[in-house]
Amino acid sequence: MMDLLTEVKSPSVAVHTLGCRLNFFETDGILSVLKQNGYRVADSKEQATDIIINTCTVTNRADVKNRNVIRSAIKKNPGSKIWVTGCYAQTDREVLENIPGVHGVFGNTEKSSLAFKILGEQASKSLDRFSYSDVLPDNHTRAYLKVQDGCNRKCSYCKIPQARGAGVSRNVSDVIQQVKFLQDEGIGEIILTGVNLGWFRNEQGEKAFLHLIESILAQLDYSRLRLSSIEPPDVGNDLADLMTHPRFCKFLHIPLQSGSQKILRAMRRTYNPDSFRMRVEMVKAKIPGIFLGTDIILGFPGEEEENFQESLSLIKELGFHKIHAFPYSVRKNTEAEKFIDSVPSHIKKERVIQCMDLSSNLLFDYIESYKGKVLEAIVENDGNLITDNFIKGKLIDNQFMNQLNPGQFVDVLVEKASTKVSENGSKRNESLADFSIFHS
Repeated sequence: MMDLLTEVKSPSVAVHTLGCRLNFFETDGILSVLKQNGYRVADSKEQATDIIINTCTVTNRADVKNRNVIRSAIKKNPGSKIWVTGCYAQTDREVLENIPGVHGVFGNTEKSSLAFKILGEQASKSLDRFSYSDVLPDNHTRAYLKVQDGCNRKCSYCKIPQARGAGVSRNVSDVIQQVKFLQDEGIGEIILTGVNLGWFRNEQGEKAFLHLIESILAQLDYSRLRLSSIEPPDVGNDLADLMTHPRFCKFLHIPLQSGSQKILRAMRRTYNPDSFRMRVEMVKAKIPGIFLGTDIILGFPGEEEENFQESLSLIKELGFHKIHAFPYSVRKNTEAEKFIDSVPSHIKKERVIQCMDLSSNLLFDYIESYKGKVLEAIVENDGNLITDNFIKGKLIDNQFMNQLNPGQFVDVLVEKASTKVSENGSKRNESLADFSIFHS
């Protein structure tokens, strides 16, 4: 009888994280608190005691996906407590509270107390300070590190300031402490995340992003550093100089949103196509071969075919390698909600498809440009490898995979680019590399 009692499993938690890297960082924080207090992560075959859904609200499509994921979790797990948090929970609490089966809704401002609520406790401790100086991310070989949250920009289309609030920064010493811990524990790649990374401020309220980067790089001799995304005005000579450091990934994701000055002005973006071009060309000159990614919004009110072609032309001219293309969707309580001259849905869809096909070709060509070259790659949990310049792929000789461990660095030779074809026959955005182990 005692043997049977000892086999009773501890409470378990399952998570579903949608949206940006900030959400993944914060999910890891919630899990770390729960695991420290007796919870375990549920395996795929069991029904978890508690299910956490961390939501996004960047587009209308994201809102629909949130609701579908929540309803699916409720239907498939009738005995579980369903907890919803994140950006959609912050901006649309009533919608979520009215879904039968949702046990609790926690916006971003309450996210740090969700784990304690699940545990049956109340706590006011900050999630960042409580759990991230001494806890590894859950099952990751590459760790997200949140250094900043919120945004003070006033882009006319964006709902994120409603969901995340004004800009706030973590203490530099806290960030460095966590960097040291992650490196000591063998995390191969640290990815800095924030809503607006370049806005980072020190305790005196002074802009200190470059100082933060310098301080992090001074600690790195094993782990490598990657930026998640950075706004165009924050890309300058000083950042490019720092990126020549051997542990700084040769990668930048710079959101363009539109290549049309007319549309950028309507979006209330703080740059124009010429200044954007100048900054990207400067980075490319200092860091040859750097991987460049971007975001673009298609079908913003007033976007004519000429404006769309301006965007495509600028992306091609600057040699971007991956495009995240989004059809514009109206977000409530934004300035653009009142804009007229909307673009028909079928035109938005056509423009998104054009951008995705262009992205697929650009990425394929980028990988092919490294054919025959040796790059440092990190082994991920799923067996994929990713280089510092963001080329993803697999080893062509599977026997070597059994000799590699997740998180391990390995020198690989780029054999060729291959394209994963989707069910409908479109290349889309799935170009990968075939690697072989490089033996010096």
